[in-house]
This record gives sequence, structure tokens and C-alpha cells, in this order.
Amino acid sequence: MLDSEICKDLSARLCGAPIGVCGDGELLAALCACGAENLVFKEGAEGCGALIIAGNMAEFAENSAVPFIIVAQSGEYGERYGCACLQPVEWNEENLSRLLYALAGEFPVRTVGIDIPEWMCFLPAENSAVAELLERVRAVCAGISKNKHLSALGELTAGTQYWSEVLKVEADFSSGTAKVVCRAKDGIFFDMLSEIAGDKIDGEYSLMRYVRSAAEAKRGYGKVRDALECARVNGYGIVSPAEEDLSYEPPQVVKNGSSVGIKLRASAPTYHVIRVDVSGEVSPIMGDSSQSESLVKNMMSGFENNPEETWNTDVFGKSLRTMVQEGLTAKVSSIQDETRSKLRKAITRMANEGKGGVICIIL
Repeated sequence: MLDSEICKDLSARLCGAPIGVCGDGELLAALCACGAENLVFKEGAEGCGALIIAGNMAEFAENSAVPFIIVAQSGEYGERYGCACLQPVEWNEENLSRLLYALAGEFPVRTVGIDIPEWMCFLPAENSAVAELLERVRAVCAGISKNKHLSALGELTAGTQYWSEVLKVEADFSSGTAKVVCRAKDGIFFDMLSEIAGDKIDGEYSLMRYVRSAAEAKRGYGKVRDALECARVNGYGIVSPAEEDLSYEPPQVVKNGSSVGIKLRASAPTYHVIRVDVSGEVSPIMGDSSQSESLVKNMMSGFENNPEETWNTDVFGKSLRTMVQEGLTAKVSSIQDETRSKLRKAITRMANEGKGGVICIIL
């Protein structure tokens, strides 16, 4: 019997269009008599969705806009037209199935999907493992244009550093699609985790240890995240106390004249985040005026072309970027502990006593 799967695939791609047979009446008669389900065969090329061309009618292949194969004794037609070329044989069902399979292989590929482990979907395209696979996909898929080329996907990960052999290639001739199932080599998961975390993770124990530490850090950061954002936008942010931070004092009886009441007191630390805009500058002395003017001219020219690169200019063994950063750090560090303590006490009084207006702090 004819291969029913190939017949179904061809029927889906042809969408009801017939298969034209050009120049071989015996083959046409065999195809019409084979009982191919949902396939229609006719003589000639007009109105057909695919062609089977005899060698003596090869001119039909010259400007064909539909997939085709050639049946001829010489294989030169296949090289000339870039298609499958089969020798004429006794057209029994086995050989007809082989013929139709070759014809289905000439239809164009529409999409190729790559199935990778879900955890890799979180990695950026610049990641070494992802970049390696993408490079291989581009190289292999450059040679894939027809269904018959899909077998090359089996070598997609050959010779790669991070990927094991392709687990499976699912090719669907009926739609011109394929899916390649790829898996990373053993140990790559933990290597990628270590790269992202900046810490050595080589097994389940170290992974659990890191996750626990990261969870604690996340909870701690969650308390100050909003305050940092407020400080970034508005210049001032406050971390409100959580319930577990509250410290309760014993109730006290208080008298006010003839009245008696109860005082309940609680305290908790709050954190005030202040954005302080610090500026710095670099003014290196570069010898005489001509040398300074030459340096300034070169730097201005470079700044117009690449501002970032200008800051990497080396002066006296240090880049301008490093010199500015050191100046800013020195300014921030110059605030003495006593001054910081006075500032903290002043804000504490403002928060507790509710005094508004302007205050003057003498440092």
C-alpha cells in the first residue's frame, strides 16, 4: 500500500491542487490507479500545486513556481535544478511511495522551532550557552530551505561546549515545520547559576544554601526598596517600622489633677534615606599652555565622537573617570561622625516632637 502519511502530508500542502505529471504517461496511469487518498493527478503543469517531470520535459522545471521532482536516467537534472532526481523503475506501490516522499521533500520549510530547557528562557541572548546555540542555529538553518533538508537539524549541537546531542527532531511535512529538542550537558545548570549568582553553586546543597541567603536578603531589601525609590525621585525616603521592630513599654498610670489615665508607650527604629547630590571636578596641570590646549583639543574632539571613551583618557597614570570617582568618595567621607550624629539627633527631634518650620543646625 501507498504510505498514507505521505499522502496526507502532500494533501495538506497542496490544499486541493492537483499534482501534474509532465511527459510520462505510464507514471501518470500508475499514480491514478494507486488510490492515493485525497490526491489528484493530471497531465501537464497548468493549475498544479506540484510537478513530477520526465527528463525529456525538463523545460517545465526552468521557471516552475511550484515544487517539483524529475524522473530521468541521468542524475544531472537534480544538480542542475536543485531538486530530487529519481530513475524510472517499475512503478509499484513501494516505488510510488518513495516518489511521493521525494516530492513532499521539495516543499519549502516555513518554521523551525527550538525546544530548550525552561530555565534557559530566563538567560539573556548574550549568555555563553544561549549564544552558542543561536550561532549554531543560524549556521545550520542557513542551509535549510526545503523539507528534505530538515535531517540536518540532527547535527545542530554537534561539537558544542554546552549542549548534548539533539534528543529529537519532529518534522511535519504537512505544514513545513520542525521542532528540535535540545538539552544542556550535565552540570551546565549549576554552571549558569554560579555565573548569575557570582557564587559557587555545584549541587543541591549549595543551591538551597544560596536560595535561603537570597530570600533573607530579599526580605531585608523589601523593607528599604520603596524608601530608596522615594529618595531617588524626591530626595527623601522613609522606612516605616514593621510590627516586629516595635518595642512596647509597660503601661503607666498618670495623674492629671483629679483625673487618672494610662500611658502606653512604644518605640521603633525608622530609617531616613536622604539623597545628597555630590559634584566633583578634575583640573590636572599639563605643563605650558600649548600642551594644555593640545590636550583639550584632542579631548573635545573625542568627546563629540564618543563621550564615554573621553572619560577613559589616561592622565598621570589614572583615567579621568577614576580621578573624579576618587574625588566624590573623598567628599562623601569627609562628613565627620560627630556631624552625622548631630544630624541624626535633629531629625529624631523633628519626628518625635512634631516641630515644623525651619531648623538651623550649627556644625
